[in-house]
Amino acid sequence: MRRYYSALYIIGSIVLILVIGMSGRLTLSWRWLLVMATFVGLLALIGRDITGREDVVRLRSGRVETQFVPGRIDGVLIDARNKFSLSRLQLLLWTVVVLSAWITLAPHRVTPILLGNVASSDTQLIETIAEVLAGNDSVDKALLRRATAVVEQVMGSEATLTVEENDQTATRLYQALEITIPQEVLLALGISLASLAGAGAIRTNQAAREDGRAQDVAAARTEAAREHANETQAAVTSMERDRSTLEAMSADGLESMSEGAAIDQAAMGEINARLARMEAELRTTRNDADRAARRAAELEAAQQTAIGELHTHPTLAEARWSDMVRGDTIANFQFADLGKIQMFFITIALVLAYAMLVWSILSMPQAAQVFHLVPSVRLPEFSQSFVTLLGISHAGYLATKPTIQ
Repeated sequence: MRRYYSALYIIGSIVLILVIGMSGRLTLSWRWLLVMATFVGLLALIGRDITGREDVVRLRSGRVETQFVPGRIDGVLIDARNKFSLSRLQLLLWTVVVLSAWITLAPHRVTPILLGNVASSDTQLIETIAEVLAGNDSVDKALLRRATAVVEQVMGSEATLTVEENDQTATRLYQALEITIPQEVLLALGISLASLAGAGAIRTNQAAREDGRAQDVAAARTEAAREHANETQAAVTSMERDRSTLEAMSADGLESMSEGAAIDQAAMGEINARLARMEAELRTTRNDADRAARRAAELEAAQQTAIGELHTHPTLAEARWSDMVRGDTIANFQFADLGKIQMFFITIALVLAYAMLVWSILSMPQAAQVFHLVPSVRLPEFSQSFVTLLGISHAGYLATKPTIQ
């Protein structure tokens, strides 16, 4: 039965999306949010399934049984290195936002065809939408201009509308599934997909290099960390010996004072002050030695589990979100990758801005009726300069990947 769970997840999600899309009681904006939530939930279930494992457990009866242990809900973002992938995140973000908007509108726009409620001309379309926007008020020229602006916004900047009286020439065929995705959005999706493929090819090349520069850099850093750990440990030993000497001097001084021997009180205070400074310095040096030892051990373990020059985590449990902004090789995995950080922020900014644009369209007054009436729909578009910025960011990210940093 377990083998069919993924199919049940997908079928259940499709049914739920259709029910949400056809639900007239909810506004389009809320339907869109619910569809996105369904997408995210499906991805979480798939992630738990693909990162899960079969585990052997012993029941109270003494019988041994194999049970499936679910994995991580964010498993779809983890690649073959057991690390979170920034390329996967950005591709999934664009796919979820754009595809959920398209799927929200598609079943909603099928209804007018079933009911036969389709405008026969641009003039009738504008007048009908103006009446919808007016509600109980009368339709005037200002409201007709507003209706025209709404239609142009929904249908895209290429829409040409004729609103002269008695004009029946500008007929337009209603097409429920003509929901156009703007070129800028398609370019953003294409750049994300190309970046995912390019990053994968670069990582494959890095994994094939067994004795590359990254290995040499990692070995040198490991040796330097070991030497630093040894030096700090030697300093700790020397300081502990000096502290023991000072403590003995302090104890002898107190004993002499109790016997009435002459001892310089100022010299005694100097010994105690020096002892206090030594204690603080000793704690700092011990912490430094511990950090150096941990760094050396981490670098050594990274070299043992590396695939070529590529850094990997031994298990899925060690995958963490900070992997998205760290280096990929064993030479730079402990450091932030500025190319990844830039690409992360640019991607998040673009996705959030586009999501707000979609929300503004779907949540406008009488949006459900307007989307029932317009012959075609065009999802909102954003500036070409943002696409250029995204492309430059991805190009820089891929260009710096093969480097050691």
